[in-house]
Amino acid sequence: MILDVAKEMDYLPNVMARGLITKKSNTIGIFFGDRQNSGFDNPFFSELIRSIKDVAGAEGYDILIFANQKRNTSSYKTICYEKGVDGVILILTGDQRTDENIRELHESLPTVYIDSVSYQYTNVNFVETENVNASFQAVEHLIQLGHTRILKMAGDQVAKASYDRIEGYKQALNKYGHKVDSDLILYGEFSRDKAYQLTKRFFSKDSGVTAVFASSDMMAFGIIDALKDLGFKVPEDIAVIGFDDIDESKDYQPPLTTVHQQRFTMGETAAKMLLQLIDSQDGITRHATIPARFVIRESSGTKREG
Repeated sequence: MILDVAKEMDYLPNVMARGLITKKSNTIGIFFGDRQNSGFDNPFFSELIRSIKDVAGAEGYDILIFANQKRNTSSYKTICYEKGVDGVILILTGDQRTDENIRELHESLPTVYIDSVSYQYTNVNFVETENVNASFQAVEHLIQLGHTRILKMAGDQVAKASYDRIEGYKQALNKYGHKVDSDLILYGEFSRDKAYQLTKRFFSKDSGVTAVFASSDMMAFGIIDALKDLGFKVPEDIAVIGFDDIDESKDYQPPLTTVHQQRFTMGETAAKMLLQLIDSQDGITRHATIPARFVIRESSGTKREG
């Protein structure tokens, strides 16, 4: 009887009131990182969001994207409770990965990181690419083409992914008997502009470097732009490899050799992981590693003579 009257009156139940009964709002939140590296204009993150939306929607969940760039991280936990989200997916960059307020958030709510967890955290839920092995393959390819001095344009000094990609670089050099030179590891902070600036400065003097492995495609683009401005030819003078395989990579000049990350699978896996955490509340920490694929295009060049 009550339901019939409600239907006739076009009554819409209040989400918060319903949540008091069900203990769930059927809404998950997504936090982006800083304004320089994250957002819908970044091709890597846009596909993550699409896959999260598809999984959440199929399970009866809405997504709420927190996009207020002026918001202090100290309010993250508060805003999550105010909005009544059941759990959160974190796609962070830079120092936000080690922010204590972010740590407080993932200690208070079901939370999953996507390829953005700090190397300092071991007891958090996260989805990542097979970073070490994929980076090993990229550097091994350069070595097999005859390169011995290879510059590593790393991400930042916070992200586990950044350290893992450096580790793959080091493992490949060690396997083939090449010295790991710390002067050949630069930190471009996953920024095209920063990578451009560092590359111009580095290659303005003779270094003997003949190849660069970047921890993101956006940084690889910045590297190639800088090399061209300095008068170098890619790949004839300097070979370049990126990481991500964003859509622009295949159409860039030259087409970029890179590591393909399964972005849709990463977002899909993170969403499923979060929904499991919300439903089970079992306290078990979950990790998932998604295989990557090495994609050879023109920017890495051919085998060098001599």
